[in-house]
Amino acid sequence: MARPHIMFVQAQMIPWSSGCHGALYGDVHSKMLSQDDVDGSATTILRYPAGWSRGTPHALSCHEEFLVLDGAVSINGRLYEKHTYGFLPAGYPRERLSSERGAVVLTMFYGAPRVLAGTAAGFDERLLVEYVNPLTMEWDPGLVDPQLSKGVAIKPLRTDPYTGETSFLYCSPPHRVPPGMAKPQWTHPMVEELYTLEGDYVWGDLGRMQRGGYCWWREDVYHGPAGTDTGYNLFVRTVNGPLVNTFDTVKKPFTWDPPHTPILPPELQPYGQPLPYAPNY
Repeated sequence: MARPHIMFVQAQMIPWSSGCHGALYGDVHSKMLSQDDVDGSATTILRYPAGWSRGTPHALSCHEEFLVLDGAVSINGRLYEKHTYGFLPAGYPRERLSSERGAVVLTMFYGAPRVLAGTAAGFDERLLVEYVNPLTMEWDPGLVDPQLSKGVAIKPLRTDPYTGETSFLYCSPPHRVPPGMAKPQWTHPMVEELYTLEGDYVWGDLGRMQRGGYCWWREDVYHGPAGTDTGYNLFVRTVNGPLVNTFDTVKKPFTWDPPHTPILPPELQPYGQPLPYAPNY
């Protein structure tokens, strides 16, 4: 895997580009959050204009995983509205696609997508997660690593039956601080991808990640400590295995106002500014 370590970039700072990764759809706009220069996999934000449609049956050459950020998109007559989720395996038939009022969709491609004409390619039904509406689910604190602070909870979206890779929503209430304002840093043996749907996630070593903040947290890189004064709702995806947390043995001091020092590859450094403060009054 050749995606660089990204901790963190605000998606709002990245400009929109015409078209989609892999030249999939030329009449949408997109933001590239991260991309593998070896296998072509990528995480993007796609913006479908109002009235957009594709009526020609087709499939894609790679898996597509997505979470709707705003608006709504219809796939085979099923309406995916804000925060709904799907995982469509390579070869999954798309008889028709449309977006009546427009949509903005966090989209992960498991390779460089190519259109396969028709819908007879076949797909792995064990991988299919056709539709999940998290707004109908309860938060489950029992799924959280017991080493983490109390008060957080998960809504599971997907677990890969072959690799154990998992995607889920992860929330925290506000005013969750490390005990004694000190906490160990931690890491993982797999990649953890994060997108901030709402709220602030304060990294003691990186700065304040706000709504729209994105991370591609590479293996065996330590970060933190972390906390939240506002609470947050995150989309989390693991790559190359199930979620495993490894904590350091040394506690480090934590502050609510750490310097903004993101770690970004050259292509994202021009967009590494903090999100401007917006008061709630």
